[in-house]
Amino acid sequence: MRYHRRFLAVLAAFGTILSCSAIHAAAPQGIAAATGDAAPELDVAAWVQGGEVKLSALKGKKCAVLFFWTVSRKGTQDFPELAQLSKKYGKDAAFIGIGIDSADAIRNLVRLQKLPFPVAADDKLTSVNLYMRQRDQVPMVALIGKDGRLLWRGRPKMLEPVLKEVLSGKFDLKGSIEREQFAHSVMTAMKLRDYPTVLKLLNAELAVYPDNFKLVALKVRLLASLMNKPDEAFAYLNTVIARHPKELPLYEIAIAILKELHREGELGGWYDRIVANFGDQPVILVKLAEEEMKYPVQELRLENVLKLCRAAYHAPHFKNNLEQGFVADQYARILYYCGCPDKALEVAKKAMVLLQGTHGYDKAKASVIYYTRVLVLSKQIQKNF
Repeated sequence: MRYHRRFLAVLAAFGTILSCSAIHAAAPQGIAAATGDAAPELDVAAWVQGGEVKLSALKGKKCAVLFFWTVSRKGTQDFPELAQLSKKYGKDAAFIGIGIDSADAIRNLVRLQKLPFPVAADDKLTSVNLYMRQRDQVPMVALIGKDGRLLWRGRPKMLEPVLKEVLSGKFDLKGSIEREQFAHSVMTAMKLRDYPTVLKLLNAELAVYPDNFKLVALKVRLLASLMNKPDEAFAYLNTVIARHPKELPLYEIAIAILKELHREGELGGWYDRIVANFGDQPVILVKLAEEEMKYPVQELRLENVLKLCRAAYHAPHFKNNLEQGFVADQYARILYYCGCPDKALEVAKKAMVLLQGTHGYDKAKASVIYYTRVLVLSKQIQKNF
C-alpha cells in the first residue's frame, strides 16, 4: 500500500514535470474541455480587479493564461512567479487570475495587489468546471493559444517552458494529446493495481522515448517496489546506464530504490560507480555527500559520505582555488564526523589557505579554530581519563 501511494505520487508529479517533453497530466472523463478543444468562454461571479476579459476578444491577438487559485497559503504561493511571467510575456500573452473564493474574500486579500493582471471570483466554480479535470488541483494554469484552442494545463511552476514553446510555434499539440491519453491509461491501470498493464504501457512509451530518464525511473520503481522484482529493475537500469554512464540521475534512481527497499548494504557499490564515473567532478561528489548527511543518525552511512568526499578532495583538477577550497572544507567536516579531528584540522588549514580572499575564508578559518579546540580537548580527555 505504501509503495502504491508513493508510485502514484511520483507518477502525478511526473505528469506535470514532463508536460512539455514526454508525458502530461491525465485527462479523466468529465465536463472539462479536452486539450485541443476550443477554449470555453469565462463565466465568473464577478471581476474583482481590472476590467472584464473576454477570451473571444483575445483570439487572433494573444495567448491567454488562466491562473486558477484560492485564498490559502498554497493557493497564493505562485503569486510572485505569475506576476513576473505576466510582465515578461505580457506583450504576447494575457494573464487572467480566477480565484475560486467569494468576491469579498478575494477583494480583502492583501496580497491581491501583487497580481498585475485582471482577477475574477468564481466561487460557484462555473469556469473552474469548464477547465479543471478530475485530477487537476488548485493552483493550476490553463494555456490557450492565439487560435482560441486549449493547449495545456498544469502547475504554475511548469508554465514558462510550455509558454515559450507556444509563443515560438514549437508546441506539439498532437503529441501533447497523445501523452495525456498515455498518462490517463497509466493512472487508470494504477488505480486498479493492474501493474502488468502499467508495465506494458511504460514499455510502449519507452520504445518511443528509450532515454527519457523520468520514464526509466517510473519503470524501475514499478518493478522494484510494486511488482517485487528488484533484480529485474536493476538489470534494466544497468542497461540504460551502459548507454549513458555519465548521467547522474540514473545512479540516483538506484540509490533511492535501495534505500526504499532497505538494502543499504548495496549502496557502497553504487557509490563506487559514481566515484569512478564522476571523480573528475568534485562538486557533484560533495553535493551528493551533503544530501547523505541530511538523513537521521540511525540511517546515516558515514562510510559512503567519506568515500564521496575523499574522492572529491583527490580529484585530478579543480576549476579554481575557490572550488578546491570548498571541497577541502567539506572533506574536513566529514573527517571530523568520522572521529578524526587531527586529520580534519590538517585539511581545514589547507582549505583556509585556498579560500584566502574569498567569501568562504571566514567559515574555513572558524573551522580551523573549532577543530583546534576539539583536538586540544580530546588530548586532555585522553590524558585525564
